[in-house]
Amino acid sequence: MDPKKRKVDSENRRFLEEWTEQYCFTLPDRPQAVPVCLICNKTVAIVKSGNLKRHYETTHQQFHKNFPPGSEARKEKLQAHLSSYNKSTKLLVRCMSDQEKSTEAALRVCWTLNKHQKPFSDSEIVKECMLAVVTTLFEEKKDVITGIQSIPLSARSNTRRTEILAADIKMTLLKLLQKAPCYAIALDESCDITDDEQMSIFVRFLDIESKTFREELLTILPLKGNTRGEDLFKVIDEFITKSNISYDKMVSLSTDGAPAMIGKEKGVVKRIRDKNSGLISYQCIIHQTALCGKLSDTLKEVMDSLVKLINFKRSHSALQHRHFKEFLFECDSAYSDLLQHNNVRWLSKGQVIERFWSIKEQVTSFLQNLDTQAAKKHLKFVTNKHNMLVVAFLKDILKYLNALNTELQGNGKLICDLIQSVSAFRRKLDIFEKDIARQEFVHFPTILEYNKENSEEDVAVFIKFLADLSNEFATRFQDFAEMGKLSLFLKSPFEVDAAGEWTDVAAKLFNLPKPLLQMEIIDLQEDISLQIYKKVSTEEFWVKHVPEKYQNCKKLAINLATMFGSTYISETSFSKMNFLKNKYRSRLTDAHLEDTLRISCSSREPNFKNLAQDRRCHFSH
Repeated sequence: MDPKKRKVDSENRRFLEEWTEQYCFTLPDRPQAVPVCLICNKTVAIVKSGNLKRHYETTHQQFHKNFPPGSEARKEKLQAHLSSYNKSTKLLVRCMSDQEKSTEAALRVCWTLNKHQKPFSDSEIVKECMLAVVTTLFEEKKDVITGIQSIPLSARSNTRRTEILAADIKMTLLKLLQKAPCYAIALDESCDITDDEQMSIFVRFLDIESKTFREELLTILPLKGNTRGEDLFKVIDEFITKSNISYDKMVSLSTDGAPAMIGKEKGVVKRIRDKNSGLISYQCIIHQTALCGKLSDTLKEVMDSLVKLINFKRSHSALQHRHFKEFLFECDSAYSDLLQHNNVRWLSKGQVIERFWSIKEQVTSFLQNLDTQAAKKHLKFVTNKHNMLVVAFLKDILKYLNALNTELQGNGKLICDLIQSVSAFRRKLDIFEKDIARQEFVHFPTILEYNKENSEEDVAVFIKFLADLSNEFATRFQDFAEMGKLSLFLKSPFEVDAAGEWTDVAAKLFNLPKPLLQMEIIDLQEDISLQIYKKVSTEEFWVKHVPEKYQNCKKLAINLATMFGSTYISETSFSKMNFLKNKYRSRLTDAHLEDTLRISCSSREPNFKNLAQDRRCHFSH
């Protein structure tokens, strides 16, 4: 048997103060330090008197002769050496500390600029502004001015630090994602200003460390060439495999409903489901509500005529547009101009009509003053009672649709909350239909204000639109009917029926044992210690307060809270992308676009001090 090796570190060797007098050595005040010779600044490997003595006798014999032990000259010389060593050490430490602070400041400036989607070169402008401020406020404190001047904030330095920050965020995100019990994905694609297709992938998961749900940009993947379902899946699969993310943990996938996403044979959803058969997929709820609100032929004809009128006012002639705005100003109008309709913007149609209705009288008066065939045509449209009645109806119903759309928007929305909002609106449609049929117009104040007596033909058109709208909602949201049965369990577990349909839905969608769910929910409802947490948020209740003994109920709740209800967060990222990669920054590379977008979308801040210490720090030259 081999003898045990002697470990010097475990012997707890202690440096003795008399060794400084005897061998001219000192021990620096830092962890795992080794003795340093005060004469030549060389070190020895082990804190041992024999090693110090050997170095002293073989290297510094002349010093021993010139300054004999115990002499006053030796004490003075050693004190001078020791003082010089301490000064040089402190100067080096202070220099390194100042460099780290300077680097940390540069990282924080870089982070702030990327949060606001500013170009890399703007860091130099920030430095100029800081110097202008401190020169004015702290003119006598030259060290403050020098400190700011030393911060490296060139465009190239800012670019490198953006890469460092983005890489740190991505690495942290992947580590947290691998620890998460499950995650959900939101997919969407859009073209940037150079017509390069970019696919945005956002992930929602439970952060085990902070016990909160996070929505983060997982990646943005550039698509070269075709954008078919197989092309999309190929780049997604390469990223997920490279990032060591498990398909088995993917609980749901939300898309925009494009054929490449939901195709039955080659769509992205189909191919991912081949790797995870239990995947739940659905089209974005916000997109579906927008599709439900398509106008019928009669209503669309009036809407198109109104859009033509607005375009005539705004785009027919710059001079006419200026005169129109001056006319509104002279009339002391509520608004200074009309809004143009944009099909891409979700809420544009309702806002256009509301603005028009507010200044309808001024628009009519201005058209009467114009002596052109186009103006006469538009005047005929505005003065037509039937047309204005349809506009009044559109103003009221689009106001309700826009309110629903706004309610569905926002980050961090639970899918159950979105389903509840849609279900509530579907019930409101029944009330609206009865209100129109009875011609009470309690919920349509604009119609009531414009004309209290309406023809049966107009009423029939409105009723048919509402009936079609209700059928459209019922058809498009039938896939969410089962998911809606789990809303009460998630939001109010103390009120849910243990034998209700939700247990069948949970067993079907999430493969959870129905008997255990029923037993656990009864025990949970009778658990007095949980009653005091009724008023906390849904996520906090299930993550922080429900113990692990209710593991099936807790797993179901976490899966539901993880699911995306819409692709809203992807849509907002594309707004940021278009702001980042604009006509002035069209040469921004795909890698730098992802880095800047990752920082601007991140909800977590990196540890700037650690990053500054880990990097090679330099002052600005």
